[in-house]
Amino acid sequence: MADKKRDFYDILGLSKSAVPDQIKSAYRKLARKFHPDVNRNDKSAESKFKEVQEAYDVLSDSKKRQAYDQFGHAGVSSAAAAEAAAAAASAGAPRDGSGFRYSRRTPGGATVDFGDVDIEDLFASMGPRRRKTRRSTGASPFAAETTDVPETAGTDIVHQVTLSFEQAARGITLDLRFDTANRAFSETISVKIPPGVDEGSKVRVRGKGQPSMMGSSRGDLVITTHVAAHPYFTRSGQDVMLELPLSASEAAAGTTVRVPTLDGPVELRIPPGINSGKKLRIKERGISGRDGKKGDQLCRVLVVLPDSLTDSEKAALAEMDQAHHFDARHAVPWKFPGVS
Repeated sequence: MADKKRDFYDILGLSKSAVPDQIKSAYRKLARKFHPDVNRNDKSAESKFKEVQEAYDVLSDSKKRQAYDQFGHAGVSSAAAAEAAAAAASAGAPRDGSGFRYSRRTPGGATVDFGDVDIEDLFASMGPRRRKTRRSTGASPFAAETTDVPETAGTDIVHQVTLSFEQAARGITLDLRFDTANRAFSETISVKIPPGVDEGSKVRVRGKGQPSMMGSSRGDLVITTHVAAHPYFTRSGQDVMLELPLSASEAAAGTTVRVPTLDGPVELRIPPGINSGKKLRIKERGISGRDGKKGDQLCRVLVVLPDSLTDSEKAALAEMDQAHHFDARHAVPWKFPGVS
């Protein structure tokens, strides 16, 4: 029966005269290309990686390569050879002191065998985080030393959210859904936005960012908050500001006005004789801070006249000023020469 398996030299892209260094270089290049951790959403990559692994296992061993060159796949597919290879893989025994055998179970349930790989070389320059692994020194099959192997750190995900003025002031829990580019994987994360966040505030959720290449660590999820404008409230630190229009008669005689707050309406007493620009304070009706204390609400008075006054009304106001010798600008810091 014809051998249906691909030629090992063709798999690695080599000629039959390839030297060991060329075999090793070709294997490393293809191992990176079809690595299961790099191609998590490509099921075909795993089978290609196994094919590359099998070719390297044979061609990197001088005795197996000689048998393969003489008899093809039949020379390396005996039950004894398979049993020996399985034993070597489970024992993790290095063949030439250059590395160790490493296998990993993929998300699909298959176990992918990395063979004798120099992990330091294969995953070099992949990031600042490091993990410990045991590696043969080459002096003895029983001698080993602990070395640092670079491992990619998971990257952060930065996500923008827009909150209403009330949500930013009081806090809210958001359910955020994240999908991969091809929608092969999705995750819903509940994020608690604390009270008092402002425009540009950042909320960090540890360990909910992108996973590393090896999948052993994840970056963070960083939420940047934007706050929508409110129709009548503004903010100053932890205080809420509200402009409060009053008529001239209300400002002169005093009154009680119903005003809105973030916690519902309240009755605010206006003292008689109040002027525009005066701020009336409503205690603890502002925004909560990190210490749990709430700011105040400040109501800034604006004295408003009617849109149109009759001549007699204007004359009455002028008479009032004269009777009280009233000068609205007597306290201003700016004066003009020759004007008392």
